[in-house]
Amino acid sequence: MTIRILLADEYQIVRQGLSALLEKEADLEVVGEAASGTAVMRRVQDLVPDVVLLDLALPELHGVEEIRQILAASPRVKIIALSIYTDRRFVVNILKAGASGYLLKDCAFEELVTAIRTVQVPKIFISPGLSDVVAQDYIEALRDSEARFRTIFEATTMGVALVDKDGRVVECNPALQQMLGYSLAEIVNRIFTGFFLPDDESRGMALFQKLMQGQEDHYQVEQKYIRKDGGTAWGRLIVSLLRAARVEDHLAICIIEDIAAQKQAEKEIRTYQEQLRSVVSELSLTEERERRRLATDLHDHVGQILALAQIKLGAIRESASSTHLVEPMDEVRRLIEQTIQYTRSLTFELSPPILYDLGFDAAVEWLAELIQEQQGITVKVQADRSSKPMNDEIRIILFQTVRELLANVVKHASAKNIRVFIAREAATLQVKIEDDGLGMEISAEAPNGPSGFGFFSIGERLKYLGGHLEVVSEPGWGTRVTLQVPLKY
Repeated sequence: MTIRILLADEYQIVRQGLSALLEKEADLEVVGEAASGTAVMRRVQDLVPDVVLLDLALPELHGVEEIRQILAASPRVKIIALSIYTDRRFVVNILKAGASGYLLKDCAFEELVTAIRTVQVPKIFISPGLSDVVAQDYIEALRDSEARFRTIFEATTMGVALVDKDGRVVECNPALQQMLGYSLAEIVNRIFTGFFLPDDESRGMALFQKLMQGQEDHYQVEQKYIRKDGGTAWGRLIVSLLRAARVEDHLAICIIEDIAAQKQAEKEIRTYQEQLRSVVSELSLTEERERRRLATDLHDHVGQILALAQIKLGAIRESASSTHLVEPMDEVRRLIEQTIQYTRSLTFELSPPILYDLGFDAAVEWLAELIQEQQGITVKVQADRSSKPMNDEIRIILFQTVRELLANVVKHASAKNIRVFIAREAATLQVKIEDDGLGMEISAEAPNGPSGFGFFSIGERLKYLGGHLEVVSEPGWGTRVTLQVPLKY
């Protein structure tokens, strides 16, 4: 691979001499020159070189600040600073600003070529004569960095392990030892996926290999880990790649957060949700039983009494000798007939006998006819007529749900047409309700489900039955609601 070089020096003769020498190297190419700090910035942006040979005595160059600006605009560029200064503080500041190399101007040409190739590895290159000058600063910085890392490594409450390219644990902290119940000696040199459950091992190693091959920078999973005592511990594992100059020296840092309390809380929430669904379902069933009792009372008692009164009043009218009583009695009979019709209608609205006598499909068709008659909205029902065995619990909750959804369309959607599809797919019943109304926005916070308490309540009822709710809608494009529940005998 050819290394593209930008020469930045005030003197043209120096630039020409360096260019002539560098062009003799097969892997080096001089792509441009600059004679001032301003020109350097412009040429770096235009030419995008790999390496900039930067004379720190260049006019209009502000040293440290200029280096930072170049790297801010072009982070991939490597800068080799050339100077006559050997002051320790000056050299260190240039390197801290981001320079990849620092050479004295009187260095040999071979040293310059070595520096160019070295910074592309990438590594820092410093003139051999300056090594002792800056070494102490770097040693102290490394010691400080190591001390800070060690403090964090030892004190953090999350389990941390360093793992080599083969998946073996190089080092781990006390928190991980406590989490797994093993000592440091028992963990080090073991394959880290060996602490996974058997079903998770192959997946875990596949993810790790992708990471070490550079296909991923990190990955995250939640899973259980095997403790020394045979128990398990829940943890959230985050694995990140620590790159080195050589691929074989890459390491991975594995951080495991104890999430046992979180998982227990999630379990308790799920249990609570199941209990709530059970209560909601029982309330719905209790409500339907009460509706059915009232409907039965209306039909068997009030309805029968009114019918009997109608018959007796008819008999009295036929035997009445006074003609002036006929008209009032006919008026009373008409009122009784209206009451009978209203009672019959109320009976069906409370709990349609057709739901129990003829089944779910027939009950939905009756409901569609009622809405069409009362609201003037076209409601078409298409049922596949297949056998749909279901117990009272499913029949009641599903019919209540369809009635609630149709009522919502009538009330809020401004729809002119509603279509209801009822079909059996194996052991599952699917009901689809489509309208050509206003449509609505689906909540961004819940992309897989609709917003609004009404839909939430319906969804919870269906979950209790082992089913689910799906809503597809857009403003101006109507709404499609799909219900799916398993059929039960």
